[in-house]
Amino acid sequence: MFSCLACQSICLSLVFICSSVPSPVNLSIHPPTCVSIHLPSLSTPGLRAMAQGRRVTASMVLLGLGLALAIIVPAVVLSRRHTSCGPQAFSRAAVAADSKVCSDIGRAILQQQGSPVDATIAALVCTGVVNPQSMGLGGGVIFTIYNATTGKVEVINARETVPANYVPGLLDQCEQAQPLGTGAQWIGVPGELRGYAEAHRRHGRLPWAQLFRPTISLLRGDYRMPFILSQFLQSDFLRPSLYKTSLRQLFFNGTEPLRAQDPFPWPALAATLETVATEGAEAFYTGTLGKTLLEDIANQGSRLTLQDLASFQPEVVDALEMPLGDYTLYSPPPPAAGAILSLVLNVLKGFNFSSESVARSEGRVNLYHHLVETLKFAGGQRWRLWDPHSHLDIQNVSQDLLGETLAQQIRQQIDARGDHQLSHYSLAGTWSRQMGTSHVSVLGEDGSAVAATSTINMPFGAMLYSPRTGILLNNELLDLCWRRPLGSQVTPQPGEPEDPTGGKRARCWLQMRVQVTPTWPPVPGERPPSSMVPSILVNTARGSKLVIGGAGGELIISAVAQAIINKLWLDFDLRTAIAAPILHVNSKGHVEYEPTFSQEVQKGLQARGHNHTRNPFFLNVVQAVSQDGACVYAAADPRKGGEASGY
Repeated sequence: MFSCLACQSICLSLVFICSSVPSPVNLSIHPPTCVSIHLPSLSTPGLRAMAQGRRVTASMVLLGLGLALAIIVPAVVLSRRHTSCGPQAFSRAAVAADSKVCSDIGRAILQQQGSPVDATIAALVCTGVVNPQSMGLGGGVIFTIYNATTGKVEVINARETVPANYVPGLLDQCEQAQPLGTGAQWIGVPGELRGYAEAHRRHGRLPWAQLFRPTISLLRGDYRMPFILSQFLQSDFLRPSLYKTSLRQLFFNGTEPLRAQDPFPWPALAATLETVATEGAEAFYTGTLGKTLLEDIANQGSRLTLQDLASFQPEVVDALEMPLGDYTLYSPPPPAAGAILSLVLNVLKGFNFSSESVARSEGRVNLYHHLVETLKFAGGQRWRLWDPHSHLDIQNVSQDLLGETLAQQIRQQIDARGDHQLSHYSLAGTWSRQMGTSHVSVLGEDGSAVAATSTINMPFGAMLYSPRTGILLNNELLDLCWRRPLGSQVTPQPGEPEDPTGGKRARCWLQMRVQVTPTWPPVPGERPPSSMVPSILVNTARGSKLVIGGAGGELIISAVAQAIINKLWLDFDLRTAIAAPILHVNSKGHVEYEPTFSQEVQKGLQARGHNHTRNPFFLNVVQAVSQDGACVYAAADPRKGGEASGY
């Protein structure tokens, strides 16, 4: 249809040329071929004379036909190419957030000639309103940004930091703080807005204020309680705790939480967004907005100061880079978990799984057995995700985790058994359960891309609310609880040299020697370890990309890894790759299955000795945009009601 309409419009534009040619020249439009021009024989003297007298006109006709063909042929080719992409494809750009309204806002920014970073910021601002249990201005964010012009990939880490005056003996409270970690002592210095400002300064195109206007309009209108947020509020697990906190004034009507589609006025946050749009991020970090926030939360036990806010700075670093078949995987370095995701995929790529290898039941069980074992070994390395800027002893962690030596040694330790002791994997069974977070993936018209993950950590963060600013505060310092002592190592034991060929001695590389010492205290300015992995995979030769990331706390690495495996190795389309049920391995080495996960595979894994347990809070969410040649696909996880948008 597109190509025919293009032909017709061009044919009609040529009428003025053809009208000067005598009647023997006939122009007619016949869809779908659209153009048919019939020229009589020039054998008669009259016609020869006419032709000699009308050479200019004939030349104009031929020129017009040439121009028409030059435009029509590419239009037909592009139309056919777009049709071959399938009905779920976009042709130019796309945004995947965890709600349709926020994906649409991001798309609108792109259509206004905004950059992918502009669209990402606008979608994140919106998500902080639609899913405030997951993220917001009181949290932190990590951007992974691909510049299609330069081919460079950088990471902006604006995760929260340890304040100067944190509570003494904080980490002694870890056990009693589980599972939610509520209270002012767990608040980290928010980095969200300075993260936005740095990303916009480096890669923005539209005016800063324009990125906030759609969400301000949303709040200033007849805003209603979103369905997913209402589900969190109604949860038997969260509801009693929420009712006891300052969040009651925002989310409850008397003793009952607001329900889906109830009026949800939030004027304080609308005013805050208007201030930030007008005055910039510094209104929060050095202005009256920050002072008001600190006064509100000081009344609830917070120790955050103006100096904490003013001294916060996002970190700009190169992304980690790892070859993955025809692709290169770019992900954020420690204290984010890009190195752990890279390790998982690096180990598994050595087993050469494909759609053919999982065609039968035995092959599917074999794939998931190797995945489970790899996740166990990777879990044994999570303790290494310290902030390298606060702990100089661990500068080479990423190099070790991305290296082929460690990947090969792990492959050699994977056998047919799933019943090894935790020490086989260096699992200590100590990290706490994590939930929460939100992710946005964006691909722009020029091929530039952004993967951004934002969080206030656990659902509703510290459950502290600033009523005058409308901001919910994070509980990011809770993530320090699963950080391991620096005395823990992954090195050969004394007297047993490194054996790069594998075998009996190679296992020493994977043994973790934990010194029985007090947990290393936090360092002011330190960023806690994180499971966040906003990632971009690029295949330059094929013009392909996968922009991906996830939410769900400790489930993020497992979920994102399985989505990548499904898409790149098992040839799933993007939506199916994300919607497919997943499994996860917890810190005790037990397998947790999403409720709809294959019973056949579960039985096969149990037969190999894998222990399993039920996770009552199993919610993994992945957002992704992919580009395959001229085809752009986007998928927002249906588990959280997400829907992508593009054009």
